[in-house]
Amino acid sequence: MKKILLCPFFGDMPIWIDKFQFPNGYEYIIDTNLELFKKRVKDKLGIDYPGIYGSGKVWDYRPALGLLYEEEIKGYDYWLTCDFDMVFGDVDKWFTDEQLNELDIWSNHHSYVCGCWTLYRNCKKVNELFMRYDNWKEMMIYPEANGWVEKEYSRLLEESELSYRYSFYQGNPYTTEPKLKKEGNRLYQDEEEIAMFHFRRSKIFPL
Repeated sequence: MKKILLCPFFGDMPIWIDKFQFPNGYEYIIDTNLELFKKRVKDKLGIDYPGIYGSGKVWDYRPALGLLYEEEIKGYDYWLTCDFDMVFGDVDKWFTDEQLNELDIWSNHHSYVCGCWTLYRNCKKVNELFMRYDNWKEMMIYPEANGWVEKEYSRLLEESELSYRYSFYQGNPYTTEPKLKKEGNRLYQDEEEIAMFHFRRSKIFPL
């Protein structure tokens, strides 16, 4: 099964970027060209992207990435979103192709579609789901990040005919002093193996 990570990022790269690694075996696209992204949004969605350099507005566009990058992801079964404040373990042990094959969207959070790790089936009904929300344009042209993906979009998904799953394979990302270690491709927190760790609380690379 072919999967690709889509990572538009418009700002200064984090100081730990030289230590950051995508999970083994995953292809990825890192897009840092803000002006070309604005053109992409205008051409594909017919709206003006309001984000500026250094803002997090692009987070609100995550459900639309499959449509925005549709040419680049042709031939892939799934596309994914992730953040750079992440450490990955043996991801495929937790998110198996066999389970994924039964799902249209799989989020690594227990109650909503999250940005740090969500998989989307690369098909029209998934890539255009966000357009079913009546106010999707208003959400996207609002100048600041508003978190609508975690709220309105997640409820939209839950009420749709699409198959989805919420999981939580992040260990305990709510601590500022995680005790992590890595052995080969495996990641552990407090001696318990986890799929990944989101160090958004500390913003300090934990390994």
